[in-house]
Amino acid sequence: MGEMLKRLFGLLRGELHVERVRAGEAEFQKLRAGKHTVDIENEYIHISGATPYVRFEGTETGGADKGIKEDAGSLKIYDFSAASDVMDLEAHASRHAKGGADELTPSDIGAVENSGGVPEALADTEANRPAAGVTGRIFIATDTHKIYRDTGTAWDVIGGSGVVSTTFVVGASDCKDQSRADYKPDGTADQEEINAAIGALP
Repeated sequence: MGEMLKRLFGLLRGELHVERVRAGEAEFQKLRAGKHTVDIENEYIHISGATPYVRFEGTETGGADKGIKEDAGSLKIYDFSAASDVMDLEAHASRHAKGGADELTPSDIGAVENSGGVPEALADTEANRPAAGVTGRIFIATDTHKIYRDTGTAWDVIGGSGVVSTTFVVGASDCKDQSRADYKPDGTADQEEINAAIGALP
């Protein structure tokens, strides 16, 4: 009886106290420090206000108190217990870029499977080889064909020393040093012998 009188008194004051409101469509307005509107329809929820947000507060031990909040024109994940932003959803891409707050490496997204020890690799000319300082980094010089490894303080050459070449000496029949020649044209089918020498080059 007392509860019924309480609800009736609330209606007379312009208030309605219920445990649950169920409707196909509803609009709630709160006129305090400006207009705040919440529209609930079949397909969407529309929240209008100065800094509207949806808050999820876990009441269990260690539960989170976070939500999604509009702030300064951006949509952010917000930590209400710490009163601070967790992440700007509209600027999330920059977080994953190199040097970002949540940097992703190629191996993180399956582009390069790194078994360890080589944080990054790059190729450029010797003149553009960066200063050492990233331990394990690999640099391939496109002009000298050398391969370097960054020790953290210096670059060590670990492979390559330029283009590998092999020399064959072709001597004519009257050549003074024909004994040192690999192929000796003797005046007969010389062109074929020269071509054979060239063809034997690796």
